[in-house]
Amino acid sequence: MPRLLLLLILLCLPLALRAQMTDRPWITWEEFVAEYTDLTQETEEAPLLEETLDRLEQVAAAPMQLNRASRSDLLSLPFLSEAQADSIIAYRRVKRGFKALGELQFVSGIDYFTRRYLSLFARCDSTLSADEMPGTNRPHRPALGERLYAGTHEVETRLDIPLYRREGYTMPEKPTATNYYTGNALHHIVRYRYNYRREVAYGVTMEKDAGEPVAKAGFYPYDYLSGYLLMRPSDKPWAFVAGDFEVTGGRGLLFGRTFFADRNLTASALRTQPTRFKAHSSAEENRFFRGAAFSFTRRAFDLMAFASYRRLDARLVNDTVRTLLTTGLHRTLSEIDRRRSVGCFTAGAHLGYAVSSLALGLDGYVTRYDHPVSPDDRIYNQYVFRGTTAGGASLNYLWRLRHWTFTGELAADHQLRLATEHAVGYRPSTRLQVRAQLRILPARFVSRYGDLLQQGSAVRNEQGVLVSLTWLPVRSLQLSGYADLYRFPQPTFTTALPGAKGLETQVQARGEMANDRIFTLRYRFKARQRNITGYKLLEYRQTHRLRLSASLTQNKTVLTPQLDLSLATRQTDNRSFGWMPSLRATFTPGKRLTVKGFAAVFFTDDYESALYAYEPRLYRAAGFDAFAYHGARLSALADWRLIDRLILSLRLGTTRFFNRSEQSSGIAAIHSPWKSDLSLQIRWRIGS
Repeated sequence: MPRLLLLLILLCLPLALRAQMTDRPWITWEEFVAEYTDLTQETEEAPLLEETLDRLEQVAAAPMQLNRASRSDLLSLPFLSEAQADSIIAYRRVKRGFKALGELQFVSGIDYFTRRYLSLFARCDSTLSADEMPGTNRPHRPALGERLYAGTHEVETRLDIPLYRREGYTMPEKPTATNYYTGNALHHIVRYRYNYRREVAYGVTMEKDAGEPVAKAGFYPYDYLSGYLLMRPSDKPWAFVAGDFEVTGGRGLLFGRTFFADRNLTASALRTQPTRFKAHSSAEENRFFRGAAFSFTRRAFDLMAFASYRRLDARLVNDTVRTLLTTGLHRTLSEIDRRRSVGCFTAGAHLGYAVSSLALGLDGYVTRYDHPVSPDDRIYNQYVFRGTTAGGASLNYLWRLRHWTFTGELAADHQLRLATEHAVGYRPSTRLQVRAQLRILPARFVSRYGDLLQQGSAVRNEQGVLVSLTWLPVRSLQLSGYADLYRFPQPTFTTALPGAKGLETQVQARGEMANDRIFTLRYRFKARQRNITGYKLLEYRQTHRLRLSASLTQNKTVLTPQLDLSLATRQTDNRSFGWMPSLRATFTPGKRLTVKGFAAVFFTDDYESALYAYEPRLYRAAGFDAFAYHGARLSALADWRLIDRLILSLRLGTTRFFNRSEQSSGIAAIHSPWKSDLSLQIRWRIGS
C-alpha cells in the first residue's frame, strides 16, 4: 500500500508542478482599472489618466517577459517602486530566472496586491534571462535596420455608432456658425502601431470625432492625424523621436509629471523615470509636441533636447488670442474657423545626473506664440499668462536613504517667479509606507506645460499639504488613507474671493477573502469653498462618497458587485443624495471568446451627487461616465479571436432615464430618455 501511494504521488507530481507553474493573470483589466483608479468630476486627472491607461493596456495585451524585462521596463508600471524593481531583478539573478509568477511571493518587498497587479503585465514564458546569466551566450541581436521591421505590427480600427440623434444633426431653418454640426454622427479611429521590444516604435493615428466632416474644409481625410518614429536601441547611448511626442520631467512643474497617482501617492510618485520623452500614441489632441527630441546618456549623465512647432486652436479677437482651446473638437463652423489658428514654437532641454542613491535634473524651456495671448479680463484670471513668450527653468532632485526617499523641484518662470513642490516617503518595513507632499504655487507663476499632483487645473495659485499612509497589517489586508489640506491664495473660476480653502480625505480597506475573493471598502470626504450663487460670498460645499465592492472569481467567471453612495451638502441649500448598485462580469468560455457585461441602476437628486463606476470598454477606448438623476445602464462587450492574432470586438450600451424625457441641451440635446451606442472594433497583430 505505501508503494502504491508513492507511485500515485510520483505520477501526479508533474501535474501538480504544472498547476503551480500556471502563468495567467490573477486579475482582469477591468478589475485593475476599477481598483487602481478612482476618477470623479472633482479631480483634474482625466487626460493623464487616459494616456496612462492607454499605455498600460498595450502592455497588458502583450505582457512583458519577467525574466527579460529591464529595470526601465519594470518602472514603466506605475505601481512598482524602484526598490521593488531592484528586488525582482536581484531575485532572478540569484535564482537564474523565475519559473512562474507565483515565485513573486518570495521576492522581498512584493506584497500580495502588487503581485496581483503585476500578473496582468508580466509572463514567465522564457525561463532564463540570457543577458544576465554569466557563462551563457547572449541571444542574437538583429541589426539596427532589421529592428525596423522584425517586431510586432498592429492594425486597429474602431467605429462608434450612436443609436440616437442630437439636435445638432438637424439643419435649422436659420443656420449660423454655431447651431449645427457639419459632419455625420459617426466616430471612427484607425491606428497602426509597430514595436520592436522597447527599442523601436512607429505608428500613425487618424481619428474623426462625431460631428466632424470628412475630406473637406482642410480635413485630410480626418481632423486628427498623428504619427511618430521612436528609436531607443538598448546597445546605444542615444535615443530620438520624430513626429508627435510627449515630454515629462522632474516633478511636473514645467513639463508634466512622469506618473499618474491619486492622492494616495502611489509608488511612482516617489521615484524618477529613466526617460524624458515618449512617443505620443494616443488620440488625445492637446497634450503633445510636434517636432523632434534627442537624448544621450553617458555613465551618470544624460542630456535631452527637443524642438516643436504646432498650430493650435484658439479664439481670436482682433488678432489677439483670447482663449486657447483644448477640446480637439471641430464640428460646427465656429469650431472649424478656430482650428489651428495660432502657431506655437517650443524648445527645451534637460541635463541629468544620477548615481545609486542620488538623482539631479536641470530642465528648461521657452515657448513663443505668433499671436499675442491676452485672455478676457475676469476676476479669476487676472494673474494668468499674457504676452507672446513664456519659459522657465527648474532644478529637481531625488535622494534615497535606507528607509527614506526625498524628492522635489524648484522652478522659476521667465519673470523669475518661484514655485516649488517637495515630497518625502518613509518606509520602515515592507508593510508600512508614509508619504507627505508640500506644494507652493504662486498665482502669478507661469507654466505652459506643467502638470502637478494638485487640486486645481493649472500649476499656479495653490498651496497645499498632503499626507498619506499605506499599511498591510497582515498579508492579505491593505489599509490606506490620505488627507489633503489646500488653499487658493487668489480667486478662481468657482471662488470670487481670495483665500478659499479645502480639505479632501479618504480611507480605504482592501483585502483578500477565501477562494480569490477581493473586497474594497472606501470612504471619501471633500469640503471646498465655492461661490454662493448671486452673492460675492463663499460657502463650504461638502461631498461624502462611500463604495463597497467585491471581486468574486469562479472558474471562468469573474463577478464584481458594487454599491456606491453619495451625499452632497452646502451651507445655503438642501442636501443631494445618490445611490447606485452595479454589477460587472467577465466570462471566458474558451481561448477564443470573452464576454463582459455591466448593469446598474442609479438614483440621484441632481448632478451634485453623481456617481461613478467603471464599465468594460473596447481596447484603448478609455473613458469614465457619470451617472446622475434616475435611470438604468446596461452594456455588453464580446471579444472574439477569429484566428490567433485577429480579434473582432462588439460593444452595445444603453441608458434609460426614468425622470427625464430629454438629455443635455443646445445642439447636443437628445429628445429621448434613451441613449444607446454600438461599437465595432477589429485588431490584427502580425509578428513576434
